Amino acid sequence: MKMKKNLFFSVMLMTMSVLLFSCSENDGPVIVDNGRITIEMPMNVTNVVLNSFEGTVTNVLTGEEMTLPTPVKNGDNYEIILPNLVEGRYNVAAKGNISFKKDGVDGSTDFEINSNDVSLSEDISSIKLVVNSFKADGGFVLSEICTTGTLTPQNKNYNYDAYFVITNNSDVVLYADSIVLIESQYQSSSSGNNPWNPDVRPYAIPSGAVFMIPGNGTEHPVQPGKSIVIANNAMDHTTVNENSYDLTDADFEVYLDNGGNSMDTDYDTPNLEYIWCYTNTIWLPSVQQNRSYAIARMRENRETFLANHSETPTYTATTGKLMESKQVQIPNEWVLDAVNLGTEDDFGWFVISQTLDAGFVAGRANSKDTTQRGTSIKRKKDSAGKYIDTNNSTNDMEARQTPSMKK
Repeated sequence: MKMKKNLFFSVMLMTMSVLLFSCSENDGPVIVDNGRITIEMPMNVTNVVLNSFEGTVTNVLTGEEMTLPTPVKNGDNYEIILPNLVEGRYNVAAKGNISFKKDGVDGSTDFEINSNDVSLSEDISSIKLVVNSFKADGGFVLSEICTTGTLTPQNKNYNYDAYFVITNNSDVVLYADSIVLIESQYQSSSSGNNPWNPDVRPYAIPSGAVFMIPGNGTEHPVQPGKSIVIANNAMDHTTVNENSYDLTDADFEVYLDNGGNSMDTDYDTPNLEYIWCYTNTIWLPSVQQNRSYAIARMRENRETFLANHSETPTYTATTGKLMESKQVQIPNEWVLDAVNLGTEDDFGWFVISQTLDAGFVAGRANSKDTTQRGTSIKRKKDSAGKYIDTNNSTNDMEARQTPSMKK
């Protein structure tokens, strides 16, 4: 009986040994073939290009680290194929730089993303990384408009020191190339409210002056929160009027080159590119502050734009005379920001679509008010330091502020 019992246990031990040996021979680690990492790009930008990339994937259990290969574009996103990765849990980290378009404007930003303790197995073979560490909301805004002119010590009007400030109100680098500065053709006073035919405002800004920042798309980067200054005349105006401003450090200036007959002076500051202006001598922004100003992204070359977007609306005056308004039209969909100006006692109509600006900012009380001289219109900021842009200048802007260029 004892012999039989020992024989039984010997047979069992041999059987278990064979099974264990068989398992150790055939059951190696599970390999995940063609694991996939998808890098999802932000949805509020277009034309995304991955300029640089570094990444690693690290096995949580063993600490083994592998450098990720360069992602390949697939549709709107990028992806990486990871062949022959052992089943397990991993930490994935990546950083790099992307360029993109936001509202037709070129931009770029660095990013750093990670996803920790994610599983890879035969059933779960993909990992998603989302580039959402930045906001491209906001874009460029008109943060200051200074067109009031100044008074000399002798109490004389000085009208040549106008300037505009355009600010990158986003959290990413944006490029100012091809941004146009626009002055409306019409005045907001009641006397300018005429039945123009056609009324282009539902689809475009009727424009009397359009000047463009030159560049190939990436020549003029503007860092988040930083600004560019456009001077009408980039000179030290304090040499003429001590109450004025030194605009020699402006980034660009307006210059109308009319050949030998030009009355404009070309200072050392880079010139804006001329697109269109109602005058070919000297452009003076509205001291009366009864026109609208806007910035937009030019999407065509000058010749094509003038061919496609020039029109001369007309209306018949009470005298029976046919009146006309030669102008160009900037499509509303190109517009990045717009600000209506007017007087408190005589805002007669909206000279641009109210979808672009539902209100207006009153730069002066009435047509005889000179207290606005030497002041500017500035955009308000929120508690986080961002400029407020609700497309309603009544709420967004403040008149009669101290000019930022005032020393």
